Amino acid sequence: MKNRFRHLLPIVCVLSWATMTACDSGDIYPDETPNEQGISIEASFILRNTEVFPVEYNLIFGVFAEGGTAPLASVNVIQPNGDTPLSLKLENIPEEATSVKLGMVNSGRQLLYIFFEQSIDDSNPSQIVIPETEIDLLPYDRIQQLVFQQYNCVSCHQGTTGSAGLLLTQGLSYPQLVNTPSTLSDKPRVTPSDPENSFLLDVLSQQEAVGYPHTGLITRSEDLAMLRIWIEKGCPQ
Repeated sequence: MKNRFRHLLPIVCVLSWATMTACDSGDIYPDETPNEQGISIEASFILRNTEVFPVEYNLIFGVFAEGGTAPLASVNVIQPNGDTPLSLKLENIPEEATSVKLGMVNSGRQLLYIFFEQSIDDSNPSQIVIPETEIDLLPYDRIQQLVFQQYNCVSCHQGTTGSAGLLLTQGLSYPQLVNTPSTLSDKPRVTPSDPENSFLLDVLSQQEAVGYPHTGLITRSEDLAMLRIWIEKGCPQ
């Protein structure tokens, strides 16, 4: 990118749907020599399965340096009404930014999960326009990463058999759960569209369900709610 600034440039962000708009601005500190205006990025997203819109985490649209886990600049995404497209914009992107992402971050602004990513390089024009894109907020991979891996369920449920014969590692967890008999209950581990007949939810919510209590292992209520909604929706993969 051609622009060079002594400090990171402040970001002007526009987040809108219908008539809602929010902006932030600040002072720019240029070098002594004139500089060309930095690039801007505009995007339009339609969010699906908004029942699992993150609340305890933040959904952001931001730019990242190579290998960076915290955004160089970002705007928080507010839950939309219905299927109205989200219009997002970032301006004066820092020159070290190499990608733009729509993802979830924790309270420390560390990236937890990515729904959308596009690279930024020197061949990009001064204005990048990302065409309208549908984003599924309930991919199975989100459950894999933010439940089974984040809460370290895989530490016991891995290897060749796993505890109770259950494997929760990447690529294996779905067939190990969905429509699969449990070794500890008459209920299947997960029954699509039937949370009450899914032993997985019993294990995570009822202390007496198994010998080693699993209640409280998932500390964020929205992650446990996401599991239930995923089952209610028929366990999409």
